[in-house]
Amino acid sequence: MRNKIQQYSNRQHMLSTDYEIFHYKNTEMTGVSLHHHDFYECYLFISGDVTYYIEGRIYNLVPGDIVLINSKELHKAIINNNDVIYERIVLWLNRSFLRNISNDETDLTLCFESEEKKNVLRMDFETQKNIRLILNKILSIQNTKVFGYELLYSAYITELMVYINTIMSTKNSVLDVDIKKNNLIDSIIEYINNNIEEDITINELAEYCYLSKFHLSREFKRYTGTTIHKYIIQKKLILAKELILSNISIKEVYKKCGFGDYSNFFRAFKNEYGVTPKEFYENIYK
Repeated sequence: MRNKIQQYSNRQHMLSTDYEIFHYKNTEMTGVSLHHHDFYECYLFISGDVTYYIEGRIYNLVPGDIVLINSKELHKAIINNNDVIYERIVLWLNRSFLRNISNDETDLTLCFESEEKKNVLRMDFETQKNIRLILNKILSIQNTKVFGYELLYSAYITELMVYINTIMSTKNSVLDVDIKKNNLIDSIIEYINNNIEEDITINELAEYCYLSKFHLSREFKRYTGTTIHKYIIQKKLILAKELILSNISIKEVYKKCGFGDYSNFFRAFKNEYGVTPKEFYENIYK
């Protein structure tokens, strides 16, 4: 049975407790703004002319590429040409769900969290076909809710994650991916991530890398698709959500994230996510 093509939604939060999967085809999109998720994303690129920005690295995707993004990585897609249909299958995975179907010997989160992980996997045709087959099985049971689908989706997702982790651990299975990156931007992003709890300024970063603020700002936006200030705020808010989920008092969270005062934190959080920190906490635990 052919899987149903879904209408694109810009929703960036999960409604399910375990997983969600989407099969999209678009011809009029220009891109998606820089964002992150509170879950893992596994994305099979099928067709289109798309450039993907992930944490200061730029990827020109090729049909069959698998994109793997964890919950702390800022990313965005730019559609360069709408004459080519932009088609992809997107799988969202709750972090707790993926940990729960792992065991002591097999950690299925490694493809998202390990130091050796890759954001983009490029594979031979046979491997691409196998991954597409598993994703189609997950799409099929979601669309039909067949008998025993609760067991089947867990089994299929386990199969997919074992397969992807095996590919990552077998260097000969992954083809070279062209990555446009800059060592300076890599070091700036590393500095920001290592000091995200502090009040980081552009002046401080310019002094750190011995560049003018103008040159630094221009290069940073070129490789990340956003400004330094916006990137720092988004990273602080990612940390804030992690702390809130760890039951840290909201009144303590803004201090630990390096916001000057609570009103700045409250306003930034509401502007980014559309809810207040308290509403976010209540929605998660509801």
